[in-house]
Amino acid sequence: MSHAASATVGEAHVVERLGPPPATGPDRPATAADAPPHDTPPAVAHTGPGKLGRLGPLLFAGHLSWALPANAAGTLLQALFADQRADSKVAAAATITAIGAVASITATVAAGALSDLTRSRHGRRNPWILGGAAVSATGLSLAGLTSVFALQVICFAVFQAGLGAMLAALYAIMPDRVAVGSLGKASALGAVGYLVGTALGGFVAAGLIESPALGILVVPWTMVVAALLIVVLAPDRSNLDQPRERLDVRGVLRSLLPPDDADFRWAFAGRFAVILALFVVAFYQLYLFTDLIGVSTGRAGALIATGTTLLGVAALVASLVTGWLSDRQGRRKPIAVGASVLIAAAAVPLVLQPGILAMMAFYAVAGLGYGAFLAVDGALMVEVLPAAGSEAKDLGVLSIANSAPVVLGPVLAGVTVSLAGYRALFVVSLVLATAGALCIARIRRVR
Repeated sequence: MSHAASATVGEAHVVERLGPPPATGPDRPATAADAPPHDTPPAVAHTGPGKLGRLGPLLFAGHLSWALPANAAGTLLQALFADQRADSKVAAAATITAIGAVASITATVAAGALSDLTRSRHGRRNPWILGGAAVSATGLSLAGLTSVFALQVICFAVFQAGLGAMLAALYAIMPDRVAVGSLGKASALGAVGYLVGTALGGFVAAGLIESPALGILVVPWTMVVAALLIVVLAPDRSNLDQPRERLDVRGVLRSLLPPDDADFRWAFAGRFAVILALFVVAFYQLYLFTDLIGVSTGRAGALIATGTTLLGVAALVASLVTGWLSDRQGRRKPIAVGASVLIAAAAVPLVLQPGILAMMAFYAVAGLGYGAFLAVDGALMVEVLPAAGSEAKDLGVLSIANSAPVVLGPVLAGVTVSLAGYRALFVVSLVLATAGALCIARIRRVR
């Protein structure tokens, strides 16, 4: 299980627009944001299937490019702290992670709002994708060049803030430029990019574990390479002629508010609960094997490697299949609900009788559910957005449901283990995943 499925992938719609919709044509299919207004709080109108074209592989590359350094950085920073401050390495890692998470959440929402208001000859998103990637890569690289902890914290916060800005714009490519009939495939490609990038990040970190400073210096520049590819190979149209709200302090602060919309809240709650259901178990994997199941530390490491590989492969297969299927059927909600139930079901054998086989079954079944959820989650988030003109900001708010479980998961897991033991983690996971399924089922305007 990986870093915040910050996840995961992109996410648009109501009564007022900030300006006329971008022109459509043979190079740009009609999208959710181009749909005509509705009399009621609308879902994204189905405009028919459209080809992804080069945006598909670029979305894959974009999400791979940030997942790789995001996953590798955690391990490499821990190795760096072990070299620089062995006596306080745990506290240092916890501090830098918590502050980085706050920076990421704040920057994602703020940069998303500013991206929505941006007018340039390169469009709203590409300047933020490239600029965010450059800032993020610079921040992480500088963190590896100093041994002063305060500077490392600041640099890591810059890394996370730049990453948040990049992701806010990257997510918004889907409602801006992807036809409704291709949202599932686009979401799946982003999910697969995230999964592959996370796996590669683990391998890269393992290869550079003896030289963590070098690894931290080098790995983040994958983001800049991918951002340049997006800007060059998928240039956006100029939107200089589109009107926008005035950029005063009151307008910017107002733009940061989440929409007052019931479906939006259900989508946020559903995503949050499902992701938290996974992270509450992921945090204590080693102790689950050693203290609950009773194997040695060495064997536990081998079992974790086997299990996470099993989860990754299952998630990869499920993402590819369900993304295509959701476009073919034009339905996202049943797949998201079913995937959440599958994650809940994966915990049942461990609630009843913990053991190695039950843990392997958990990895496989939860992997299928996780992959299926990731594949349609991005498309579902696009279709649940209540207002055009604030897509990136609203997707930034929804991305908090991906980021927050990374911080809260260890806290909830620690409290659960302290009060009721390791086995109770699977009960909590089952309850959370079931609650997530129920929340998603309450969404009314997405099929």
